[in-house]
Amino acid sequence: MNLSSFRHQSDSRYCFSLDDHRVLIRLAVGKECHLDEATLVYGDPMRFAKEHRYQKMEIRHEDRGFVYYETVMEAFPARFMYVFQIRAEGKEYYYSESGLDESYKFDLAFISAFQFVGENRNDFVLEKPSWQGRVFYQIFPERFASREDPKNKGYVNTPWDCKTLTGKHNAFLGGDLYGVIDKLDYLSSLGVGALYLTPIHPSKSNHKYDVIDYFDVDPDFGGKEAFRELLSKAHDRGMKVMMDLVFNHFSCFHPFFLDVQEKGRASEYYDWFFIDGDKPTPKPLNYRCFGYFYGMPKVDTNNPKVQAYLISIASYWMKEFGVDGFRLDVSEGVSHDFWNRFKLALKDIDPEVLVLGENWLNSESYLGNNQLDGVMNYPFLGAASGYVLGIRDAKETAEVLEGLLMRYKEGHNRMMLNILSSHDVQRFVTLCHGDKDLSLLAYAMLIFYPGYPMIYYGEEIFMEGGHDPDNRQGMAWGSKEFASPRHELFKRLLALRKEEPLTKGEVYIKGQGTLTLRRVYQGRAVTLVCNLTENSVPVQGRVLFGNRVAAGEVWPKGFAILDE
Repeated sequence: MNLSSFRHQSDSRYCFSLDDHRVLIRLAVGKECHLDEATLVYGDPMRFAKEHRYQKMEIRHEDRGFVYYETVMEAFPARFMYVFQIRAEGKEYYYSESGLDESYKFDLAFISAFQFVGENRNDFVLEKPSWQGRVFYQIFPERFASREDPKNKGYVNTPWDCKTLTGKHNAFLGGDLYGVIDKLDYLSSLGVGALYLTPIHPSKSNHKYDVIDYFDVDPDFGGKEAFRELLSKAHDRGMKVMMDLVFNHFSCFHPFFLDVQEKGRASEYYDWFFIDGDKPTPKPLNYRCFGYFYGMPKVDTNNPKVQAYLISIASYWMKEFGVDGFRLDVSEGVSHDFWNRFKLALKDIDPEVLVLGENWLNSESYLGNNQLDGVMNYPFLGAASGYVLGIRDAKETAEVLEGLLMRYKEGHNRMMLNILSSHDVQRFVTLCHGDKDLSLLAYAMLIFYPGYPMIYYGEEIFMEGGHDPDNRQGMAWGSKEFASPRHELFKRLLALRKEEPLTKGEVYIKGQGTLTLRRVYQGRAVTLVCNLTENSVPVQGRVLFGNRVAAGEVWPKGFAILDE
């Protein structure tokens, strides 16, 4: 038995409170080990040497390297010690802080047992009730809709229906917030519960990620009046609104950076940036930027004055406009210290505020209770695309999907923003080489996976587009797909998200020929069966609906949703 085959750490993703009366304990065991049994041995720290209880653990998840044993403690001391009793190949072992041993001295547990304190409610990671069951819809305001004919807007330089934007990074099509307001009834009928708007602040770019004034709304979008009306009418329809805030960098036209350019070291904002010299110069570039672009100077979020300024921005939009949450651009480039302060300040205004980061890979270090609630789940995109493109089979895909869940505590998993497309990657149907059946199957996976499903505008009508900027075309409001059976099927998928098994249920993922995601809550189960084999496969249970499914069989590239 190899010590390196075991992983556990108290007060981490391996041991955490689910709520104020349940604690989840997780033990990762390497696949090369074949255990007969794993048991949690626990008790009150003051009595553990002589009094301890035993609770059997069950295999709950399996990724590409580990099998995960879990148990949920529903009656436990507020503070407790614990070790793991392991049986394998006819032998008994104990796993503790000191390692793996064939026996355990309980009278010396105080120097080697794992310990956990489960009584601090402020440290619990809990999904926010008011966000449960919501489908997010990402809108790039410049490209979604316009109340006025864009041709009448003097700054517009590109036709709305332009199909190729390659090389046109400075194209303006003329979308605005009034256009979004006019489409709220459509979004509501689609099943959208939360709008995610990319930046709306004054900026010289079409994407607005180089912000000039954080306390205003770009006049081309309709200004503050349009945004206030959008929030009011979205809230009237039960929708939440999430702003995109850019705190990693400013625009080079931001007044604070302009002040530094003029005054150099004498500017009170000089130490807000990372400048190697007396004044910032673009050629040769002597200050840190986002992506080496001189127009986006990086901000020092370790500076207390910068922190106070950035917190005041989010506070303003919450207090004055009623913004419900924030997506935070390049959040992995911002200091942990700042996110701690930021989250605590916003929770004082509204405990239900949702704080999501743009982190592309493993984000465990950012998902503390007082930092981010969740992140944009690009690894889910990787898992889903790997499956539909044939890179991984059903078994490997199930392992990858389970492995993503094992990165974080359950509360964070339920607040991840799961995506298949965004303004930063090619549209999913384009990734699928135009195959709409494969795209639909992946969106069914998106709806069934724990977390918040996000639809990038136009995905519901299978808009195509390569990488930036071709993935940012004007919304195709004249598309024939609005009247197609596929669009209706897409709407049925989004509506399914409100069902309690998908909103609150546990998830069970298996890959054995077909890929299945089963969600269970209070005795009711809803199951997704995906078939990317070469043959039709039978399904058992009542089929609610699906694609390429008939007479109890799922055809290749099809899926079925079963109500059990």
